[in-house]
Amino acid sequence: MVMIAGKPFLFYLIEQCKSNGIKNFIFLYGYKSEIIKKYFGNGKKFGVKIKYHYNPPSVETYKRICDAKKILQNNFLLLYADNYSSLNLHDLKKNYTDFKSQFIVSICKKIEGNINIDSKNNKIKKYFFKKQSKSKYVDIGYMLLNKKFLFLNYLNRNISFSNFINNQVNKKKVNFFYNDTGYLSISDLKRLKITKKYFETKAILIDRDGVLNIKNKNHFYVRNLNELKLNHSLIKKYRRILKNNLLLCITNQAGISTGEITLKNLKKINKKIKQELIENYSINIKEFFISPHHFNSNNFERKPNQGLFLKAAQKYNIILDRTFYIGDDIRDIEASYRSKTKCLYVGSEKISVKLQKKYINTLI
Repeated sequence: MVMIAGKPFLFYLIEQCKSNGIKNFIFLYGYKSEIIKKYFGNGKKFGVKIKYHYNPPSVETYKRICDAKKILQNNFLLLYADNYSSLNLHDLKKNYTDFKSQFIVSICKKIEGNINIDSKNNKIKKYFFKKQSKSKYVDIGYMLLNKKFLFLNYLNRNISFSNFINNQVNKKKVNFFYNDTGYLSISDLKRLKITKKYFETKAILIDRDGVLNIKNKNHFYVRNLNELKLNHSLIKKYRRILKNNLLLCITNQAGISTGEITLKNLKKINKKIKQELIENYSINIKEFFISPHHFNSNNFERKPNQGLFLKAAQKYNIILDRTFYIGDDIRDIEASYRSKTKCLYVGSEKISVKLQKKYINTLI
């Protein structure tokens, strides 16, 4: 119930899950439970359904979950409720299915972590109860868990869920999902301050060619200022949101690698786009993030990879699943999917039924 930008932290977790298609929640509560229930009620005013299961504060987390057995679904997402990490449930669930897992834990990199991994078998190899330098990953919650698995391996003790994780890791039964977007926490004052800063940042990410400017009909790339034409119709349509948020452009410019564009001309083109947007629409692009890599390259910074999204998010304190990317190519949607960002698709190419199912929680 810690307040972040005027809302309880728990509100943002509900909002996040809801945007991923989850509308049924179980709150395992104890300490000051009446405050939580009074604020959230049955969830109706938030567009979700909330059930509650109470245990006294002396009851540990593992037993809290087990005691709620009757209202748990067969497969469920388990959150710690003091961490926030960008979520793409489709991607997490795909890993859960592909590895035929019954228990998968989301992890992030950390200088001093509590997890060692077996990347070859996608298993958590070692779980530590305290952070240490020899471990470079940390579990952040966001676990998918099978109800039958939980009770097949039932430990009839009042223990923390960490004990249960460790027990199953020792049996080599826990998969991991690596979330490269990082995570935020409210578990101490220092991290709470950082988390508040991220939630205060309102940003929009945008593509360049085909979105900010019209694509060159005669060449793959806009090569000089004479070939540059702003996409006025799209800019006018989205002027208000582009004007009132931190705006960052993420663009592939393979013409640098092919030799069709000089770096000097690319800088001139971007500078001209920035100037015209300010003069005509009071829209300011804070920075262009550019991949100059060849179109045959699979460089991490070239879309559909998510490298530049992560780079922009880290530099400007952006929570990726709380913003969106405006793009006109299927690769833009895929890059959004991989970075756990939403995508406003403005392209003309039709999206197949298969891809629509994949991108169901990515497209807006």
